[in-house]
Formats: sequence, structure tokens, C-alpha cells
Amino acid sequence: MDEDPISQFFPGQEDVDLYAVLNLSSSAKDAEIKKSYRKLALLYHPDKHTSSSDEVREDASRKFQQIGFAYAILSDEKRRERYDKTGRTDEGLEMQAGEEGWDAYFSELFDRVTKEI
Repeated sequence: MDEDPISQFFPGQEDVDLYAVLNLSSSAKDAEIKKSYRKLALLYHPDKHTSSSDEVREDASRKFQQIGFAYAILSDEKRRERYDKTGRTDEGLEMQAGEEGWDAYFSELFDRVTKEI
């Protein structure tokens, strides 16, 4: 079985609550998810920590990636439903036709990033 992507963003952590990552409850609405993500992303954005120590920059960068991952799951209806039901974030064989997966998600976030890069 393939490793759940959550383990890449939260290495060494067995039980990760993506709602807690965004300081939310599991009953949070889409607008609350978006608001919390934006607030935390601004707080931990790497550009905000350029003059900080290496340790602080690394911590902020890791948290920024974790926040982005949590948002990617919880802001997508199908991914959130799967996460709520199974606690997993992998997409495996259950993706429906037309769903493009993680490559498409990151390409949308960073339009210069392509599979080749």
C-alpha cells in the first residue's frame, strides 16, 4: 500500500488532525477554513521570516507547508469527505474521471511549476 501523503508533511507524527492544524473544529464551514488558512499562511509565510534564525525559518517553512496541505484537503469537498470518513489523504484508485490529483493542485498554486520541473 502506498504511503499516505500526510506522512510527508508531518513526519514522525502518527495522529494528525488537519482541522487542528488550521485551528478549526470538524464542523467548520468553507468560509471559516479559507479565513483560517489565509491568517495562518500569512503568519508562517517564508517571506515573513527572512531575517530570522535558520531554525525559525525552517520551522515557519514546515508549518507553512503543513497549513497548505491541510487547506488542500479541507477546502476540497471530495478530499475532505474522504479524510472525514477514513482519516486518510491519499487519492489512490478512488479518484473520479476528470479529477487531476496533486499535480494539478500544485500547478494551480504555482503556475510556473510543472511536472517536468
